[in-house]
Parts: sequence; structure tokens; C-alpha cells
Amino acid sequence: MRKRGYFEGFEGSLPELKEYAAEWLTRLFRSVRGGFDLERALLRTTAHLRTNEKVSDPYALWAWQARVLQKAAERQLPCTYVKGTVTLEWMQNLSRLSWSDKGPELAREYLEKAGIHLVIEPHLPKTYLDGAVCVGTNDSPVIALTLRHERLDNFWFTLMHELAHVALHLDGSEAWFIDNLDAESGDDKEQQADALAQLALLPDNIDFREITLATSVRKLASELNISPVIVAGRIRHETGNHRLFGSAFREKVTIRTDY
Repeated sequence: MRKRGYFEGFEGSLPELKEYAAEWLTRLFRSVRGGFDLERALLRTTAHLRTNEKVSDPYALWAWQARVLQKAAERQLPCTYVKGTVTLEWMQNLSRLSWSDKGPELAREYLEKAGIHLVIEPHLPKTYLDGAVCVGTNDSPVIALTLRHERLDNFWFTLMHELAHVALHLDGSEAWFIDNLDAESGDDKEQQADALAQLALLPDNIDFREITLATSVRKLASELNISPVIVAGRIRHETGNHRLFGSAFREKVTIRTDY
């Protein structure tokens, strides 16, 4: 937490931080909206915590949530979010930015122009997070991604999944939707978000199991005006064969993480 800038203004050693931990943690949680209520809020909304059999550290998750809100509050957006902005068409337009090498940065600009924060904050140990969404200052949606897998296809799907929660489920309450997308979920809201995210990225009338050649991946991506990593990622997911296409279509995410 110290290395990642959670404690703004602290310049001492780690032993000194541990000695005054209560004071600095109090500052952290007081600096964000509902900071001391986050732990209790998480306990109230466990249905929205998508995870698997791995045991998460609730205190690490609490700290990560506070840091996300802290970073969001530090960045002024050009406009206020208008409820109903995020639709399937709006998400599909966003997906077409993936064709650019600067797609993730363009995605951030696209969201910010709609009054939506995009925070990149690595997960803390024992949290197993891919992404989350909540309501921040001025009722602006805050989407947080950890990039723990670093894959470009994972970036786009996780972003669309969290935007789907904005479109379908975020109602202005204090609820968080916190996702480990490696985990299967029987929760209706998670399944709805998965379905909308998939549709926003690719049409639902394609038999992905029939696409086995890299040239076919590139051709379809060109026709749809999206990144081929999205097509390849969907095929690997549908077939369960993550070795398909060898080293092709495995680009890493490039995006600023300092805000």
C-alpha cells in the first residue's frame, strides 16, 4: 500500500508507517466517500462479490476499494454522467476503438467524456480481482480494472462486463459489483452482465468453434472493425482451448495506471 501511494504525504520508513498505521489508515478511509462503511457495505452485498473457492482477504479488499475511490476523486471529469448513457449501441461503438493500437487510452477518453471514471489499480494480495464498479463522487460511475492478467482481450471483456453492470444494475446505491472473472457465477446479474458484454464485443450469430485459422480471425475482425485479439479470445473461451493460434493474438495492455 505504501509503495502504491495509498498514504499521500507519508515519507517515513515502513516501521514508522506500521507504528502509526491506525492514523494513516484513518486518513485513507476518511478521504473517500463512505470509506468506513465500505466493509459493512461489502458484507451487505455479498451477492455482488463474484469469486470462487479462493479465500479473499476482506481487509485487503476494503483497502483496494478505498484506493479506487481515492484515485477517482482526484480526477476531474469534463461532464456529469447522465443515467441511461450506457446502452448496447454505446458499448458497441466503444468496442470499435479496440482496432487502434491506442485502444485502451481511447476507451478511457470515451468513458470520461460520458462522465464515467476508469481507474487502473492493481489488486492487492489475496483479493483475486479483475474489475469492479461502484458509484463515486457526484453519482458518477467508477469502473476499476486490476489488469492482473495483462491480456488485451481480458481488458476489453472486463471493461464491457463492468459497463454492463452500469447499464443494467447500477442504481445509485452504495452497492459494489466486484468481479473475479475466472470464477463461474450462478448470480443472475453476473450472467446478465456477461451476456451484454459478449454482445457488445461480437455479434451472437457467429459459430466461433468453426474459426480455426489465424487468417479467418483477422478477416472477421476486419469486417467487424474490432481488434483480432477480441475474436481470438472469444474463440479460445468458447472452445476451451487456450493454446489456439499459438503466440498470435496475445498482446498485452498498454494504458496509464497513475490515474
